[in-house]
Amino acid sequence: MTKTRRAPQERPVTVYLNDREWVTVQATPADLGDWALGYLCGEGVIGRPDDLTRLVVEEDRGLIWADVPSWAGPQPREPIFQPVAPGPAVAAEQLLAWMAHMLENAPLYQETGGMHVAAAVRLETDEWIIREDIGRHNAVDKVLGRARLSGWPPEQVAVLTSGRISYEMCSRLARFGAGIGVSRTAATDQAYRLAMELGIDLVGYVRTPASLVIYTPGLRVLRRVRHAG
Repeated sequence: MTKTRRAPQERPVTVYLNDREWVTVQATPADLGDWALGYLCGEGVIGRPDDLTRLVVEEDRGLIWADVPSWAGPQPREPIFQPVAPGPAVAAEQLLAWMAHMLENAPLYQETGGMHVAAAVRLETDEWIIREDIGRHNAVDKVLGRARLSGWPPEQVAVLTSGRISYEMCSRLARFGAGIGVSRTAATDQAYRLAMELGIDLVGYVRTPASLVIYTPGLRVLRRVRHAG
């Protein structure tokens, strides 16, 4: 008997910045307002949601209009990041529980087998934001956009992803100010270098105690299970 799966949704999403077509990406047409905020902040177009004077989202058409009067055009590709602020530590065992919780609460990830899921956890209150998308960067942008809109203190936030943590994704954490990045798979060497410079802890292969790898010194992650050499 052949098993059937629901196909992941993928649509072009176009952002108009100050009424000019700026970028088109392929994304899952859900939570696009969160994605737009996360993406604009991650790209350095805005620093906070209040920098926007208009944000209009039409998810059914994949269209987003954003007005940013202060935008001065494309920024250099080598941005200057600030070290993240000190924050609370978390036990490595807790990361395993968080990963399991995130995956259990990702219906599209489970139904399709072809989606990515990301989560933001507010450490002091144990509040959660979980978002899904065909792109791992899109999913992270969605949770960071919602966290910004909700006013979460960056130093209190840990970010989880089902996908690989690349330099670009680590730079998203840096712009937000999150000090913990957690992946079900790997972190790249460039992500590691950036994390080391900025004081971000990266943890990979968060599946079992035996597979978990702490890439960075572990200043925010207690009881190391395994340290990458």
